[in-house]
Amino acid sequence: MKRPTLLEIIRTALYIGTIGYGGPAILALMKKVIVHEKAWISEEEFMNALSLAAILPGAVGVTLFGYIGHKLRKPWGGILAPFSFVLPAMIAITALAWAYFTYGDLKFVHSIFMGLGALVVALLINATLIMGKSVFPKMDRHSYKGIIIAALSFSGITFLHWNVVYIILISGVLGALFFYFSGEFEQEKMPGHLKVEIDVLKIGKLQNYLPLLIMAGLLAALFWFITGTWTIYATFLKIGALAFGGGYTAIPLIQQVVVDGMHWLNLAAFRDGIALGQITPGPVFITATFIGFKVKGIIGALVATLGIFTPSLAAIILVGRAHAKIKNYKIVKVIIKGFLSGFIGLLLAVVYQFSVHSLISWQTWTLFAVSIAYLIVWKKDAIWLILSIICVSLLLF
Repeated sequence: MKRPTLLEIIRTALYIGTIGYGGPAILALMKKVIVHEKAWISEEEFMNALSLAAILPGAVGVTLFGYIGHKLRKPWGGILAPFSFVLPAMIAITALAWAYFTYGDLKFVHSIFMGLGALVVALLINATLIMGKSVFPKMDRHSYKGIIIAALSFSGITFLHWNVVYIILISGVLGALFFYFSGEFEQEKMPGHLKVEIDVLKIGKLQNYLPLLIMAGLLAALFWFITGTWTIYATFLKIGALAFGGGYTAIPLIQQVVVDGMHWLNLAAFRDGIALGQITPGPVFITATFIGFKVKGIIGALVATLGIFTPSLAAIILVGRAHAKIKNYKIVKVIIKGFLSGFIGLLLAVVYQFSVHSLISWQTWTLFAVSIAYLIVWKKDAIWLILSIICVSLLLF
């Protein structure tokens, strides 16, 4: 395997972050470039690192870049590789957020987001179906347990207005109770020769801690001198730590914490932020940048982005060495299945709320129906649909 320079890693991460659209497509592009073209790590190690990233909270692509960067260039690589990967999307969504909050009252902008609102509902339904297939790959006698967890999650957030953190914790507990003794995980063993290990930092070597100390010092200075930045960082840190199962699972978390709790923006602006996030490359989590900009401008956008991605990058460093054991623990599998079942219910709750606010005319229902057919029936790339919806919305509204 080749060992690239830190600059080569940064350039590659920027390239993938600039042209990568769509979760699975980004991962396929990462594998093509890093494994097959540059041969930095083996395909076996890439796939095993991917399996670890998938069970951790946060955006899978960002977490995976954190692993690869750390593997190749220790702490500096682990910090700069995922940051470079996210940077193009962060710049794009920041520019779009500025335009939205500056010119959002213009009629043609309002027309565009009427159509994009219908599209977001379709995107969320598609994401829920994809997530449902991964959580319930086959409908069998055990599936009703996950459906119960999803239904409880939906009811808890929609009608009972429970705190989303409690819903996630309850989902994990129910996953352990429902699935631990069901027998469905007994045969799921990871081959013993597969392993993912990240060298732990060696005590006594300052250079191993220097990048982390620099980052911590810069953030501490930011929190001290600019009021409100700590609140933004801590809020998105909590969201990033709880968002298991990929980017779309962060949406109900952000909605309850940021929209319903902090009141940093209303539901319509949040929906529009999700739509803008779909236009940019990179992960769905980039919606945090949009909200951070609304609260505190460019500094807020940066702090929110760092906050939401910190937990997954820290987690892969901490558990990377123990991955083979962790992944095979049945208790880990059943708790995560409980989490993911709960997230399906939370996503359905967001779909319900967005539908009420977005599907309000025959035009929006028509765009919604076309989007559903395009995404679910024809299974086409969403980026062309987004561009088409923008053009059509200018004519319809």
